[in-house]
Amino acid sequence: MKKILLVSGLFAGLFTGAQDCKNFLFMTNNAEVQMTVYDKKGKESGIQTWTITEVKKDGSGYHSTINSSFKDEKGKEAAAGKGLYKCTGGILQADMKMSMPQQQMEAYKDAAVKFEPAYLEYPPKMNEGQSLADADFKMDVEMKGGMTTNIGFKQTNRKVGSKESVTSPAGTWDAYIITYDAQLSTRMAGINIPINFNFTGKEWFVPNVGIVKTETYAKGGKLLGSSLITSIKK
Repeated sequence: MKKILLVSGLFAGLFTGAQDCKNFLFMTNNAEVQMTVYDKKGKESGIQTWTITEVKKDGSGYHSTINSSFKDEKGKEAAAGKGLYKCTGGILQADMKMSMPQQQMEAYKDAAVKFEPAYLEYPPKMNEGQSLADADFKMDVEMKGGMTTNIGFKQTNRKVGSKESVTSPAGTWDAYIITYDAQLSTRMAGINIPINFNFTGKEWFVPNVGIVKTETYAKGGKLLGSSLITSIKK
């Protein structure tokens, strides 16, 4: 079975009001953010880089285009992608497509892809015990030869926990811990029963910065991998 790197919810921010959307890190034109990705044993397995481009006013808010690139532990580019992020009324909507395993998305780069846009929402105020909205991403992939695959990725039971200090080469922050349940499903043409991969995750969320740390666990609680923000350039 291929190793799947899951880096979920990495484009999230907290705003103090709609007028502050433009000051959020992922609404800063030409800013660059890097996350170091680690395997289940804590060994570095790659670097995920996001570059923020085309930040534009959008009605009462803003939206930005995010270019992503993943390089493996040998420095070879293994995946690339692009997504849209929006902020209106102080609520950030993070493109869920960008939370999909990057290697899986790269495998479909030459296929005909159709998807329904879905966004992870992060409200302007958070409190311990607060529930956040679920999100459900669906994608249809038609490979050469006509074979169709239906892919689903959803996050449910998103909860805000306590605060915790996080330190990395990029800085030190007080972060909210957000937990969630997730499911990645694949259904191939002619097969009625989907293949489901269920897991849970944690995100360490910093106001105006975003997710600075993640951990992903198998259903039984075994650590699958983690990530840590290691560089911010503006």
